[in-house]
Amino acid sequence: MVRTLNILFILAVVIGAATVYDMKLAATKSAERVADLRRQIDEERDAIRMLKAEWSLLNQPDRLQTLVERYNEYLQLKPLDVKQIVTPEDIPARPVMLEPIGGAQMGGYAGSSAVIR
Repeated sequence: MVRTLNILFILAVVIGAATVYDMKLAATKSAERVADLRRQIDEERDAIRMLKAEWSLLNQPDRLQTLVERYNEYLQLKPLDVKQIVTPEDIPARPVMLEPIGGAQMGGYAGSSAVIR
């Protein structure tokens, strides 16, 4: 009886040790995954910083003015007029194309063949 009990206790200790080892291994893998994700996040942040710096260099007014002067003949750019800037409320709504009722042709938007639903 004592011998069987000792064998059961030894078996329980071995199973417990294996379980603890498996948990430790899973925790180590999780910690490595977290470290890898943090490294990737840092790389992405560095890339974003680099792109923002490049964007600010490309948008320098002196550089843009030089490009405008160089390619003005090709682009035919004109200065922006204050009257060109409007709010979204000032933009007219897109016209709705309607099908003619009863097959009668109408003029204007209602008479066109395109139908927007």
